[in-house]
Amino acid sequence: MTSSTSRREFLKTSISLAAAAGTVAAVSPMSFAQRTEKDGDGEDFWEMVRNQFSFTENAVPMNAANLCPSFRAVAEKVALLTADIDQDCSFNNRAKFADLLENTRSLVASQLNVESDEIALVRNTSEANNIINNGLSLSAGDEIVMWDQNHQTNNVAWDVRAQRFGLTIKRVSVPINPTQDTDLVELFTRQFTPRTKVLTLTHVSNLSGIKLPVKKIIQAARASGIYVHLDGAQTWGAMKLDLKDLDPDSYSASAHKWYMGPKEVGLLYVKAQNIEKIWPSVIAPGWGDEASTILQGARKFESLGQRDDAALAGLGVAAQMHNTIGSARIEARIVELSQRLKQGIAAGGHELVTPMDPTLSFGVCITKAPSGRGGEIANTLYTDYGIACAATGGIRICPTIYNTFDHVDRAIAGVNALLA
Repeated sequence: MTSSTSRREFLKTSISLAAAAGTVAAVSPMSFAQRTEKDGDGEDFWEMVRNQFSFTENAVPMNAANLCPSFRAVAEKVALLTADIDQDCSFNNRAKFADLLENTRSLVASQLNVESDEIALVRNTSEANNIINNGLSLSAGDEIVMWDQNHQTNNVAWDVRAQRFGLTIKRVSVPINPTQDTDLVELFTRQFTPRTKVLTLTHVSNLSGIKLPVKKIIQAARASGIYVHLDGAQTWGAMKLDLKDLDPDSYSASAHKWYMGPKEVGLLYVKAQNIEKIWPSVIAPGWGDEASTILQGARKFESLGQRDDAALAGLGVAAQMHNTIGSARIEARIVELSQRLKQGIAAGGHELVTPMDPTLSFGVCITKAPSGRGGEIANTLYTDYGIACAATGGIRICPTIYNTFDHVDRAIAGVNALLA
């Protein structure tokens, strides 16, 4: 039997053992809440969570750093409301979306322990990052300190603005295998000078899986009067977050990643005291007929023209699902799955890019790949093992709450076999 045939047989067996998972109907959010209270945190509970998603066992999503499937309840709500609009797109019928939008905003704000007026629901993290980039008033010679592992919309976008307006960019690199968070803090703080106006960070890197000690870094920046923007694309929906406690000046994220919500909906939090001093990037109907906006608080950043009202309402359903499961429980499960994954790969004798220590890492797990083979290995994990991952920084596998121990063990087996 060839190795390729063996891998296909492995996938076939794994799928047959879990075939029921793709056919079990989703429960309503209310019924799901009742089951959640009864079933606790055992694997039966997490199997029920897995069944709230429509993916099949031959294409298991394990790339939450890029895109997650939506909860079934979210997808169904978006489809229902989209059909409703298509049936009657009158102002009269669409009036209900104003209340649905504010309900969504309230749910999201409560989860983050901030005020509703500090939340703008935009289209994605990229847009949120660029609103901050373009909206802050800066002068030639002002310094921007950034992590070199930021997403392009949180570093290249700053390079573009620097070229236009004469800003100075200072990139911070971190060691491949950091051992303690104090070393990471110092790497950033030693770059601060009296000319430093902005510090722009990423909570968890999609390139290495390193989790920065952002609270400590933010505290140090705050002491120097530096504005701090935090990209939370890899933590919103995955981690129990208290933005008042972390204390960034602004925070961005997307619903299509770990939040498992609708597509093309994003989050921008701006601390109340900063809202007035940040210029919006887009002015559209809804802003008002004068230069001074009639929109309250951070809503001024979501004057973006016609929106997908169904998707914005669907985000509220995702928020309800997160409240039902519980953010602390979600965070603990992701740590459990990612640690199991890293330990299994390391036990096979393979080198991780991501730190093993959960205080320095989170759900993004990357394994070193032989030069030029990352894409090939990621493709084979999909075709022969049914695991959808990415070749970003190595072999990137990002499990979340819809993944089971069986999924993680299948990924471990695949990586160990393909790197043997």
